[in-house]
Amino acid sequence: MISGRRFSAWSETRRFKKNSGKTNGFERHRYGKGGRAIGLVDWAAAAWPENQANDGDSTKELELWRKHSIYRVPACIKELNPKAYRPQVVSFGPYHHGADELSAMEEHKHRALRHLLRRANKPLEELADGMEELVNPLQSSYFLRLMVVDGCFLLEILRLNVGRMADYAVDDPIFSNHGMLHTLPYIKRDMLIVENQLPLLVLEKLVALETGIIRSAVELYEAGIRFKTSRTNSLHDIRFHHGILSLPAVVVDDATQYAYLNLMAFERLHVGAGSQITSFVFFMDNIIDSSKDVALLHSKGIIQNALGSDKAVAKLFNSLSKDVTLDPDSSLDAVQRRVNGYCQKSWNKWRANLIHTYFRSPWAFLSLAAAIFLLALSVAQTIYTVMPYYQNEENLPSVPPPPPRMAPPPAFTPRRGP
Repeated sequence: MISGRRFSAWSETRRFKKNSGKTNGFERHRYGKGGRAIGLVDWAAAAWPENQANDGDSTKELELWRKHSIYRVPACIKELNPKAYRPQVVSFGPYHHGADELSAMEEHKHRALRHLLRRANKPLEELADGMEELVNPLQSSYFLRLMVVDGCFLLEILRLNVGRMADYAVDDPIFSNHGMLHTLPYIKRDMLIVENQLPLLVLEKLVALETGIIRSAVELYEAGIRFKTSRTNSLHDIRFHHGILSLPAVVVDDATQYAYLNLMAFERLHVGAGSQITSFVFFMDNIIDSSKDVALLHSKGIIQNALGSDKAVAKLFNSLSKDVTLDPDSSLDAVQRRVNGYCQKSWNKWRANLIHTYFRSPWAFLSLAAAIFLLALSVAQTIYTVMPYYQNEENLPSVPPPPPRMAPPPAFTPRRGP
């Protein structure tokens, strides 16, 4: 991988020391700011802060190079044909973002983002919160914003392959018939440039956040959703009503994998066969992430496990859904959206968070119970401390008011005779 970083060249000199007229060796130095010479030991400590120079294990290095990367083409290759490695109308990712000749497309990116959010009926904050787990904590919010805006624009461009989207204006410069004819070919060309890419994980996460991939069975149960078997065993009889998800009973045995794979292949090959089996497998894969989900569904009579191991059942459904998508016209898509809408309600989110935080572990539950008990004792102690004061106030005898003060009689003055 070529990182594209520029590394400063350190000046290196050899300086001989003389000791009693003899050379006892030489030291190598690099010069930092201000021309200060830094010793070789200091240089090694700065270059390998975790002392990796003495670490013979190359596991970390192998993990680094195996990670998915956006490559930067070296200058020696670009010199052959510079235009072939430079986008012409739009930038995707960090390498060419901010280029003056590509800035005109930024307005169209933000318009595409607004359309996608409106169509998915989701706020931008929810999209950004879901993307944060993919962004390294050392990277800035600028990088997160770049991934969201560019990723949503790229998804909208990819959807144009299916046809023009009705929520854009008929004279839209990008997402109209005119734009598809005159602008889209240049955008598709820029999508092929090796430096002009987005991580696939970003696109996968955005699709999951937009379509609202349903949670696992255990998470749904924590959010207040209850499971029960449907009245029939038909795959059409999957319903969600008043917080209850009804699913048909499914027998999982050694022949299940072969049956589902061949039925899914038939649906792909035969026009008009529908996507009932494929959508069901996709739905089950979403609600089954681990053996705990299988155990929960088994306790409700939905999964009848003939394989013997809950882990084997989870692995089976997870392997069946590779390269499978949910048909947007399927009835299960509507069920999935209603389930997600139920989980997004404030009370249900608070309930799920409470259960996930305090009731997953018995020690966490005991700590919560102890805290509530101590709080109740403090309240009771406060009440019993204050109550005697008010009782004493009520038991005090009433004191009659003082009598009114009388005015003194007027002074008597004797009358004198004539």
